Amino acid sequence: MVLEEFGVSSDFASEANAVRYYRHVLHNSLLAGATGWIAWNNTDFDLPGQDPYRHHAFEQHFGLTDAAGRPRATLAEMRAFSATLDAIEVGRCARTDTDTALIVPGYLDTSFPFTDPADRPRIAHSLAQAYVSARLADLPVALTRESSGIGEDARLYLAPSMQQMLAPTGAALERLAAGGACVYVSYSPGDSRSHPGPWYGRLNAMFGVRHRLDVGMDNPVEDDVVPFTLRRDFGGLAAGTTLRFAVAGNPGFLPVEPDGAEVLATDARGRPALLLRRTGRGSLILCTYPVERMAALTPRVNPDDTVTLYDALARHAGVRRPVTVADPRVACDTLIRDDGALFAVLASHAAEALAVTLVLDGGELTTLCGEKTTEGVTLDPFGIKVLRIAGHVPPGP
Repeated sequence: MVLEEFGVSSDFASEANAVRYYRHVLHNSLLAGATGWIAWNNTDFDLPGQDPYRHHAFEQHFGLTDAAGRPRATLAEMRAFSATLDAIEVGRCARTDTDTALIVPGYLDTSFPFTDPADRPRIAHSLAQAYVSARLADLPVALTRESSGIGEDARLYLAPSMQQMLAPTGAALERLAAGGACVYVSYSPGDSRSHPGPWYGRLNAMFGVRHRLDVGMDNPVEDDVVPFTLRRDFGGLAAGTTLRFAVAGNPGFLPVEPDGAEVLATDARGRPALLLRRTGRGSLILCTYPVERMAALTPRVNPDDTVTLYDALARHAGVRRPVTVADPRVACDTLIRDDGALFAVLASHAAEALAVTLVLDGGELTTLCGEKTTEGVTLDPFGIKVLRIAGHVPPGP
């Protein structure tokens, strides 16, 4: 997979911020499966009287070199990335297996009668936000499409701010949970006035609740910030822990009562915010607020407490992660080489230097040259480091 036409005009970003953009695009797309990169573009030029540059002047300034051929700092970033690829022998590397699946609703990639075209951007934005939160929780998610059948090889399934669900999907999710997976679904009423509310078909039975929705009536969120207070220990979080989610987009929440489910967390008014229904060897978890949708509409929100929630879900589900970092401003992921060598990629999203400690699931940390190093790592502002985990033994199925 080749990532092409990425870049930024120097009219739109300072040099330092353009370098940061390149650094993160390059490394994060590598972790997402990219094997080639073509930046847009090679050089600046000066054609102010020629269309389309006459009316899009900024498009003349996307170059890795300026109009005189002098290299920009973004070119040095490309060169440094190339050196990293050589050091890990990227042609022999692949993404490590993941236990976490992000469900892509069928309403995003399939046209159904009597649906609102605005549903697709809403779904896409919620998915993108969930992906960011999962990565900051050190979860290398795989996408699984509802329209082609949800994959059955994950331990944790995330369905973020989902309003619409195909009729067979509920049974499929229950089957996955009964087989040992954790299935997380957060509610969204949608943005359209056409049939607002959950299109699940059997919400009550699936999640062990009784909803209290009224005909044509909204259930608006009353506060600027919604607190979720845990009623018991869950996924490494202690009872009494409070997660807070900024409210945006005038969303609605889902009023429910437990009917077989256990209330994990309540909001400021004591209403269920997170509920868990056990089935077979696994569980289904319902979030009654569209936390991903609200975050997607909030500027500069990341990392928010969705990261903490996803980390707890991963611990509850028994998701296997070779390396984690507690600081939600740092994302960790791994690549594996065909000889079994494991590489950890740490990406800081903080504007200041960070000292973090890596938690390894086996093995010991070394530099790419093989020199042993400590598990305490210092990252420059928005810095990225690639290290090797020596002696790591991949877990069994």
